[in-house]
Amino acid sequence: MIEYSITQLMDILNKESSETNHVMEVEVIELYQELDTYYRSALDKVETKLLIIDRELSSNSHVGRKNSIHQVQKRIKRFKSIVSKLNSKRLNYSKENIINNIQDFAGLRVICSYTDDIYILIDSLSRHPDVTILKLKNYIENPKESGYRSVHVVIEIPVYFLEETKKMKVEIQFRTIAMDFWASLEHSLRYKNNKENPELSEKLQAISDEINQLETQMFSIRNEIENLDS
Repeated sequence: MIEYSITQLMDILNKESSETNHVMEVEVIELYQELDTYYRSALDKVETKLLIIDRELSSNSHVGRKNSIHQVQKRIKRFKSIVSKLNSKRLNYSKENIINNIQDFAGLRVICSYTDDIYILIDSLSRHPDVTILKLKNYIENPKESGYRSVHVVIEIPVYFLEETKKMKVEIQFRTIAMDFWASLEHSLRYKNNKENPELSEKLQAISDEINQLETQMFSIRNEIENLDS
């Protein structure tokens, strides 16, 4: 089993090279690339599941449910972020430590039209016999102090490769279009002003509440239209 201390990996990240480090660097990067292949395959499988559910919701049998999924974004955690996370957990760099202790190596952001679409998708996924929900954090019912709203779900699914089946973890962030609008701009503003600013925080939280109220009104209008169609 390949295993390296975080101190050794920091030398690689800081480009403090030596002959020993060159050999180690190749092994470390090859391991990351191997895991990258596994997790990208897991992302593809989860995305396919979600798009199939969305296709059925968009069929004529579900009035008013067009485009439950507005957009799906996929991402793989960068090597530097993996090292940083292992360091925070005081773990060495190895395949076993990464697979067992990092649940967000692979991530999906699923942007939905309405809040109830999020719960329909999660409920449907939970019914799949090959899906195990490991963790669920509901920041819609319990928003963060910043005003952030979303539902984070960590699932485990089997992925079938050439010669073996691997159980892979994927983190899914479910947001509505309105939640994503707020979160994206909030992230940009925080990045530009990384100092603690209580006044800015208060304004962002107030805007989050206003957006939530508008979203509730849009949801009510959609329900009225659904009732008319039925």
